[in-house]
Amino acid sequence: MFTFKEIYKAYIECRRRKRNTINALHYEANLIDNLCNLETLLNQGAYKPKRSVCFLTTSPKLREVFAADFSDRVVHHIVVPILEQIYEPYFIYDSYSNRKNKGIHGASKRARHFMRRSRYYLQLDVKSFFYSINKKILFLKLKEKIISDYYRVEGTDIEMHEMLTLIHQIIWQDVTQDVFMKGDSRSFENLPAHKSLFKVPKHKGLPIGNLTSQFFANVYLNDFDNFVKRKLKCKRYMRYVDDFVLFSDSKEELLYQYKQIVDYLEKELELKLRDRYILRANSEGLNFLGYVIRPHYTLVRRRVVHNFKYKKALYLAEYERQKGTMGLEEIRAFLSVQASFAGHIKHANSYKLQNKVGKIDENNPFDYDRA
Repeated sequence: MFTFKEIYKAYIECRRRKRNTINALHYEANLIDNLCNLETLLNQGAYKPKRSVCFLTTSPKLREVFAADFSDRVVHHIVVPILEQIYEPYFIYDSYSNRKNKGIHGASKRARHFMRRSRYYLQLDVKSFFYSINKKILFLKLKEKIISDYYRVEGTDIEMHEMLTLIHQIIWQDVTQDVFMKGDSRSFENLPAHKSLFKVPKHKGLPIGNLTSQFFANVYLNDFDNFVKRKLKCKRYMRYVDDFVLFSDSKEELLYQYKQIVDYLEKELELKLRDRYILRANSEGLNFLGYVIRPHYTLVRRRVVHNFKYKKALYLAEYERQKGTMGLEEIRAFLSVQASFAGHIKHANSYKLQNKVGKIDENNPFDYDRA
């Protein structure tokens, strides 16, 4: 059912760009034993997800993240490629999160394309999306599609029943049990009740940070995407995770579609939109995915620039404090941040900003043009 070859392939994908992390190195130290043990557990039906690590991130905002054990992440990389074969024919073209050849940059280009062909946009997002997902609804959607379309799956010996069992385990795992809390526990007290898996009902919520959660988000909203495209007849609509934008030449049409969307999400998916929606003329610019997008050019959001400047200043201060003895790992970490920022801004009209990214002025690390 679960072959060693398939598990090893999932491991290779799992370690991509993370091979030097502590968890990946620890797993690789006994690689064959770990993979064989995982193969045995899966084939005997004895696999159980291990404890997660919970921590908080502050960028771009305070958020609770559950990091799965490395062996569980290998399992996630077995599940998602199989589900991709089933669901890709059903996803709309303009769904951009966690899909091959899509992503943030593809979404920003598509948004600018839509803005040149319309006058107004309506921007919406779901309130506490990952914490509001109903696990029962999600699993029923997956089960129905897997039963009807498992014939699409190629290159695997995993039976449909085993796949459903595995997916059920992943969805219904209570990550808040036997969890390793990383960081100051008092910081978690600042999280609102609807922003923590510790405080939401057990039949709701998926852990942010898992590959499966990202893919399940697309599954959960796929029928909604098709509702907007097929029922509401919105030709220019796009979504990235729980942020979506509708474009039109008519404000009245967008307001009508807004009311229909609110009703659909509450009745069919038990989701609510944020109270504040944005309905503006395209000429005012669309604040979306780290960019300010206008019909004929794109700028980098100031918050993105300021975040990088802050991280750069911290790096320079620490470098000065250590008097040039900073470790290689710390230098690599900053260079990774810098490369990520450079990759982001090159997709915008930011020539001057791009020229300054590689320059580190120790006397004035905040010397940047406004984006």
